[in-house]
Amino acid sequence: MNTTSRMENASGLPSAACPHRDFVAVDESGEFSYHRSEQDLVAAFEYPAEAACIIDRSGGGYRLALDPDRHLVLGPARGPVEFHWLRQAWLDAQNDHPERHRLRRFFPPTQEEVIQDVFETLALEHGPEPAEGSWSLGVNGTAFYPANLADLDSWLARQDRMEHILVKDPFGHLYRPSRHRGYWYLPADAGFILYVEVPAPNVPR
Repeated sequence: MNTTSRMENASGLPSAACPHRDFVAVDESGEFSYHRSEQDLVAAFEYPAEAACIIDRSGGGYRLALDPDRHLVLGPARGPVEFHWLRQAWLDAQNDHPERHRLRRFFPPTQEEVIQDVFETLALEHGPEPAEGSWSLGVNGTAFYPANLADLDSWLARQDRMEHILVKDPFGHLYRPSRHRGYWYLPADAGFILYVEVPAPNVPR
């Protein structure tokens, strides 16, 4: 995947390290990963070309580089990431690796929504754990508050039917859970759970 042409080249020094900035990286194979800080991002790769594209929350694109001592660093900003490429790459990653991308939100129509969805879903699936109780799960009017996605998976794995269950993530998105089987001949409880976004119910005024 060649993403160099997807960003506007810009000259400048490597970005100063900031522990409070998080990033999403797309590797050579098109897989997305979430990184809580610049240090975590750099530590996750071994050579510059391994990360084909790096994105910050404003939609800016970066590449990895080597400093004068041949240490891997985050290079200078290269301009905004191309919207149509990013959206298609994100959809491809979800389709190619459904077991890694299990929060399935509505199709994002704008660049801002694509970037927001990528950061939020990757952080929930593979990033730091949210605060306890930030997820909620509704079953026939009764609410439960799992601590994280792993706790939610564990609780749902014990359920025979899930069509009556509604899940709410820490960002307010609602999902119906469903079991995904890689092959038709596997038992009903095999595979993994997908969370498919549903519209918020209409609340009478």
